[in-house]
Amino acid sequence: MMSSLAKRIMVLLVSASFFTTYSLPAWSGIVTTDQLIQKQFETLDRTSLLAMLDRDDMRQQLVERGVDPDYAKQRVAALSDAQVKALRDNIDSMPAGSGVVGILIAVLLVLVILDIVGVTNIFSFINPPEKK
Repeated sequence: MMSSLAKRIMVLLVSASFFTTYSLPAWSGIVTTDQLIQKQFETLDRTSLLAMLDRDDMRQQLVERGVDPDYAKQRVAALSDAQVKALRDNIDSMPAGSGVVGILIAVLLVLVILDIVGVTNIFSFINPPEKK
């Protein structure tokens, strides 16, 4: 037969296992296959973008352009799902810095017009009209 000490240990172990395995109630809902697949693609897209930022060549290019790689990773992590999808769909066709040339031309044009009107005197070869 079991000794008194063995019975007490058994009761203690059973009680401890009963109280430590208690779990909170779980809430569930119906998840369609489309929703599950969409969520997996979103996670995969974000993960692939973050993995791209972890590559040494990409980190070097970011540093050369004055961008902190950790800050870039934070920005990618903060993107909405729609922004991640748009970035993923267009990343191969996006020209790097294509808008910069247009902006520089627009700024130069504004400065030339202001110089012609006489508001500024940036370009020495542009003479504003004489005042009468």
